[in-house]
Amino acid sequence: MARQARQLSESAIYHVMLRGINRDAIFLEDADYGRFIAVLTAVRLASGCTVLAYCLMPNHIHLVLQTAGEPIGTVIKRLGVRYAGWFNRKYARVGHLFQDRFKSIPVEDDAYLVTLLRYVWNNPVEAGLAAHCADYPWSSRRHLGTAWPALDDARLRELVPEQTLSELREEASPAAPWSEKAVRTGRPPRFTDEAAALLLAQASGVTEPALFNALDALLRRQVVCELRTRGVPYRQIARLTNLSESGVRWLHQAAGSAEEAR
Repeated sequence: MARQARQLSESAIYHVMLRGINRDAIFLEDADYGRFIAVLTAVRLASGCTVLAYCLMPNHIHLVLQTAGEPIGTVIKRLGVRYAGWFNRKYARVGHLFQDRFKSIPVEDDAYLVTLLRYVWNNPVEAGLAAHCADYPWSSRRHLGTAWPALDDARLRELVPEQTLSELREEASPAAPWSEKAVRTGRPPRFTDEAAALLLAQASGVTEPALFNALDALLRRQVVCELRTRGVPYRQIARLTNLSESGVRWLHQAAGSAEEAR
């Protein structure tokens, strides 16, 4: 079946959503979020697009962009290819990082733009990652009114009246089932040991720590990379394999070094 043609926006403003393939994590460490923001800044300059808002969540991304010379598909391809290539090299993985096709919704009126900004900025609160949207470090919300390289704040203020932005800034965040631990760490709830053990068994084909440690070193490195890509922490992998946390980190780093040497 042929794909439906992407709907174009008369205003050239789009709400873009990128998700990890199989809903896997696309950000595992703070450095990953920082890298994506650096790539977004570079693509913004190269394509001439305007970044009105963004929010980076552990396994998906929200962007509010206004295109210029390049169509939205070209802009997002630049962005996705650059970040996915870096992520795959870092974590010694291959294949797609994002779902096959990004979503883009045209934004054609001011009221919808304001509603969209509120939705994008409140994503971390709804997900339990922050008590208030301004507290979340990987959203443009905290950079309103500043000269942040990844954000076109001046253009946003041309489109949205200052009074409206002030009202958005002062709004209380919606009620959300966030926990103190999630807010304190800025990270989503992790896998239970049972769920992580199932991932380990699926990736390695074994269910006992002794059997895992008897596997070929290359396979053990690949399994650790797979679990890290799925968002399983080093400490939990160590607990499930009877390895030290430093030993798990070594396997992961060795896999990355072997990938770079190819």
